[in-house]
Amino acid sequence: MKRLLLLALPALLAGCDGNSDSTQQTEIPAAPKPVFKVKHIDTTAIEGLALTPSGSSHDAKEQASYQINGLGNDNYIVLSGKNLSDLETVRGKCMETDSSAQKTGWPANGICHTLFARLVGNVAEDAPALTAYLIEHAGLQPYQSGKSGYAAVQNGRYIIEADSEGMFFFRRRHY
Repeated sequence: MKRLLLLALPALLAGCDGNSDSTQQTEIPAAPKPVFKVKHIDTTAIEGLALTPSGSSHDAKEQASYQINGLGNDNYIVLSGKNLSDLETVRGKCMETDSSAQKTGWPANGICHTLFARLVGNVAEDAPALTAYLIEHAGLQPYQSGKSGYAAVQNGRYIIEADSEGMFFFRRRHY
């Protein structure tokens, strides 16, 4: 009887290509490899973004801060580095909320999505694909409260990162 079952098993597996719905694995797409258009990080990274200057400091590193137009004070971008023509980091936080102050992530064509897409477009080729990958894998669209996510793409000297709290970075990799 056992022998008969062992002989029938290959026939059963051949009929369903050896896979069943419960054992099929979903393929996780590889992160796209960005091609960066910049040689140095500078203020061109934020050109055309809806920002209002909110301050600067000149301690050990130069810092220039900006508020994101249309959102509360906890939504910002900060440029930092030893000098503003060769920055180390562009970092920011952006999170949209609904009328009851619940986080909604980065809805398509919303303020955060548009700002991030423009930032990526300023520094990298194939910005629509990179933006879509980063936002989806960071868990910002569709947004699910309480779930964490992180996404990054890198190539050579630079990396772009985003997380489910709305934090994002464009930085040189060695910092």
